[in-house]
Amino acid sequence: MPITAFLHTHVLVVILFLLLFTTKTVLLLLNKRDALTTLRNKTKVVEMILGTLILVTGGWMLFNYSGIPGWLITKVVLVLIAIPLGIVGLKRENKVLATLALLIFLYVYGVAETDSLTMKKETAESTTIIETPETDAFETGDSTLSESEAAQEDIVASLNETALANAEKIFVQQCATCHGEDGAKGVSGAANLTESQLSLHDRKEVIAGGRGLMPGFKEQLSEQELDELAAYTMTLKK
Repeated sequence: MPITAFLHTHVLVVILFLLLFTTKTVLLLLNKRDALTTLRNKTKVVEMILGTLILVTGGWMLFNYSGIPGWLITKVVLVLIAIPLGIVGLKRENKVLATLALLIFLYVYGVAETDSLTMKKETAESTTIIETPETDAFETGDSTLSESEAAQEDIVASLNETALANAEKIFVQQCATCHGEDGAKGVSGAANLTESQLSLHDRKEVIAGGRGLMPGFKEQLSEQELDELAAYTMTLKK
């Protein structure tokens, strides 16, 4: 199963879990204890299924994450804290513990959606650049690290219609789920390709090796397809 399928399954089960947990917490806060007991009894199997799916999909994505960032470690720790708090809170009908657990779950969801502990999407202007040999020349200002803008434009322009059409087909099949067909969708931290300043060379490196939740495609695509796909993403820039 491709990583995008795991990602969307994970997001779906997390949302269902949050809705269920929120409903139970609200019933507890409203002192609807009979309704809460009935709901808990009827959803035991559902909770087991959701919990298993969250662990399996989340664990698989964590295993395949390229370089685990600090916010992700914090997210996992908070989830491990919130789960027992939620269980104890609902079981003992403790409003404080149940509410605290719900707030933690909601915060964790916000962190996951923004890839940031402050729940704010990072923009190109606010991103701190760490200079490495692989860092894009447009970001560091060092033209020796990658090809010039004019050279990149020449490479893109040299591709014939067949090559671009093939690259577009690959992009729609493999990349559009997270990046969007126009490159601006940005699901679960996917880069906005209409604003990205990565060079042609660095785009190919990311496509081949992957980054974060994005898998690498070097085993699935030929060198020519990697070149063409990287060039196609350059055409999405505004």
